[in-house]
This record gives sequence, C-alpha cells and structure tokens, in this order.
Amino acid sequence: MMESRLEERLDALAQSDLYPFHMPGHKRNGPGLFARDITEIDGFDNLHDPQGILREEMERAAAFYGVRTTHFLINGSTCGILSAISAAVPAGGSLLTGRRSHISVYHAAYLRRLQLFYTEEGEPPAQVQAVLVTSPSYEGCVSDIRAWAEYAHERGAVLIVDEAHGAHFSRHPMFPASAAEEGADLVIQSVHKTLPALTQCALLHNVSGRVSDARLEKYLRIYETSSPSYVLMSSMTEALHGMMDRGISFFDSYAERLSALRRKLTELKVLKLAGGADGVLTEDGEIPGFGAGTATDPGKLVILGGSRLTGAALYETLAGDYHLQPEMKAPGYVLLMTSVGDTQEGYDRLCRALFEIDRQLTAAAGESGSCGDGGRGNAADGNLPVPPREMTIAEAYDSASEEVPLACAEGRISAGFVIVYPPDSPLIVPGERFTGQAVRGIRDCRESGCTLTGLHGDLAVCVKHN
Repeated sequence: MMESRLEERLDALAQSDLYPFHMPGHKRNGPGLFARDITEIDGFDNLHDPQGILREEMERAAAFYGVRTTHFLINGSTCGILSAISAAVPAGGSLLTGRRSHISVYHAAYLRRLQLFYTEEGEPPAQVQAVLVTSPSYEGCVSDIRAWAEYAHERGAVLIVDEAHGAHFSRHPMFPASAAEEGADLVIQSVHKTLPALTQCALLHNVSGRVSDARLEKYLRIYETSSPSYVLMSSMTEALHGMMDRGISFFDSYAERLSALRRKLTELKVLKLAGGADGVLTEDGEIPGFGAGTATDPGKLVILGGSRLTGAALYETLAGDYHLQPEMKAPGYVLLMTSVGDTQEGYDRLCRALFEIDRQLTAAAGESGSCGDGGRGNAADGNLPVPPREMTIAEAYDSASEEVPLACAEGRISAGFVIVYPPDSPLIVPGERFTGQAVRGIRDCRESGCTLTGLHGDLAVCVKHN
C-alpha cells in the first residue's frame, strides 16, 4: 500500500464534497493554491502536536537526511535559528558566532539576553554554551564543520549550523557534504532557497540529541506561527518527495548543465568566476573572508567585476540591460543563484550577457591601457573590525534613543542595527560604539551601491545622552 503524502491528501480534499465551515475565509474558493489552503481540520494533523500525516512526513524527512528528528518550519530559517539558539543556550548565557551571521542570530541574542563573542576576535571564554557557524556563506563558501564540531564538543558546547543555503547538500556528488553528516548538533536549512519549494519553507534538524526535542518544540511554539500554511507545507513535502523518489538523478541534468556553464565562464577575460570550474577558491580574497582552498557550492555563481567594474555596476547592467536579476551585489562582485529549477535557456542568456559585457570591458581596457578600482577589498565587504562594545545588545536596544547624522555618530553608542541586505548581516550592532572606521565603512558600503537598512536617510539611531 502506498504511503500517504500530504500533497496527495490535500488534492483529494479539494476534489471531495466536504464543505468548509471553518477557516480560512476564502473557503477554498479561488484559483490555484486556494484549494490547498486549509486549517488543522480532521485528518490533516497539527504541526505543533504532530500525531498523523505531518508526523509521518517529518519522520520521512529525518530518515532521508540521516538525522534523529526533523521539524518543519513555515517561518523560514529565521524561526529555526531563533529556536535552536534559545533551546541550546540558557537565558543570559553566551554564544560564539561569526560577525557576518544572519540578523536572526542577533535577534536571538537580544531576546535571550545573551553575550556574543565573535570567531574573528580569537579565543572566547570557556563558558560559551554554543557555537553557531554559517555554512555555506551567502556566496556558497563552506566551513570545516568537522573542525568546528571538535572545537565545540571539547568545550561542552552545542554546534549549531546555519545551513540555510544548503538544503541540497549531500544530495548529489557535485555538492558539498551537509553539516548534518559532519558533526553538527542542530542544522537549519531553507528548502526554498535552493530547492523547488515556496518561500518560507525550511527545516530544523536535530542531529545528535544534545539538545532535546522537547526544548526545541517549546521554542518552536513561541517563534513559529500557530496557523501554519498547508500550502507551504505541501510545497515542501513535494520537493522532499522528489529527492526521495529519484535520488541523485533528481539533480543529474542540473549538475550537467551547471558544470558546462561553469567551464564556459572560466573563459571570461576581465570578469572572473570565483572558484573556477570546480568551485574551489584559488586566490586569497576572491570572496571576502575566505582564503584560497575554500570549497564552495558550485551552484552559487560569484562573478568578480575585476579591475574595471564594480559589483553594483555589473548588477545594474545585468538587471537593466539584459533582464537577468542577480541575487545580490557586493562592492566587487555579484552573486547569481542557480538551482534544479533553472532552464538551459536561462543559462544561455546569462552566458551571452556576461561574454558581451566582458568583450566590452576588454576593448575598453585595450583603448585606455589602465585599470581602475573594481571595489575589491572595500570595507563594505563586511570585514570591518568589530567596534568596541559598551553595552549588551539588549541594554542598548531597549535604551532611550535619538537620531543623529551619520557624520556626527563617531563616539556614540548605537541603539540599532545597520545591516547590509542581502545577506542581512550587520555592520554595527546595538551597544557598539561608532568608530571613525565604522562610519567610513557604512558610508563606503552605501556609496558602493549596497542596500542598507537601519539608517533613516542619513541618520543613525544612537543611545540618547542623559
């Protein structure tokens, strides 16, 4: 007998004569996905107390990923990160993480009154309760998770890995191994980022059991909606079933097209594909914060502008002139994300555009005989030194505040975040003192074309003077 699947059960409901005297208000009348949009009616389980179809689906997902338990997330990886940190670190405890962590890590620190230590600052105190590593990075760079697991476990700490961009890891030989196979305790993945699922679909894997499922579920009930979308959950299970049913063949044609694309892009002359054909960085500084030899997800195409083109200019040219929408821009490069959902026509358009831009840059270089600054090494790459911390995040965030011109912020304590979006990482955090270098870095970042949040025009939010 075929096992029951969520999407099949929803389709059967849509074709039945069961009349909905229940939420939602559209009563399943509407085009497309309206027919699957229900509440927790009989036969469809409850995400926050799963005993039926949803429990079965999560158990299948856990078996597929080789972990103890898997929790469906309908509020994205943000919900998973908040829950994982809250479950692993006691209120008022300490967390070691990278400075470029996602903003949800900082929000967890605020909510739980945690003390943050950064990996860029050297050895943290012995009492750190958890280590959080972002791997892969937004650009696809993969950390040595086995080394981090050994580091954390030697200190009695839990290793949490924000693997939001790696739900496809370990699913095909072309892609890196998942942190779930490399010693992590809790792994968070966004299914929607790299697999064919709707936005907000994510997974929280409890790999080792060092953190109990009871604690994870406690915080999931706090951070996750009490009205989970069955449209989103069925989208997620369909993507998972596609991988389960087809195995590596699910990715075969994608991997073949992607390999051919990367090989072709290595022929660019002025522009450059970071990591080359095999996705391993060969030049220190290709991607800020990651040195030569770093493995990357080959599905992330990081195109360096070289010495003649900023990332912002390349981004605008691709989007405006060629109608190709990149994922993000940085001072020296653009990021283009690929997935199993791409078409060969899309790859062909990208190739034609990049080589046409490259030819124009090559001709311009021959005419001028000089090279400009493409923006690499800019402080806006996110590698600014951590500013001095004068207050905890919670103390500063909850303080009375006032807005001051950014030019006058030096010496003041920040009462808010200034964030580069994407990847949604902070340049300054509440409680940190604006230094001249921080102010210049924020200004450089904005002038390079990056999108910033947290500034109100040219005003920064600072702790109010008594």
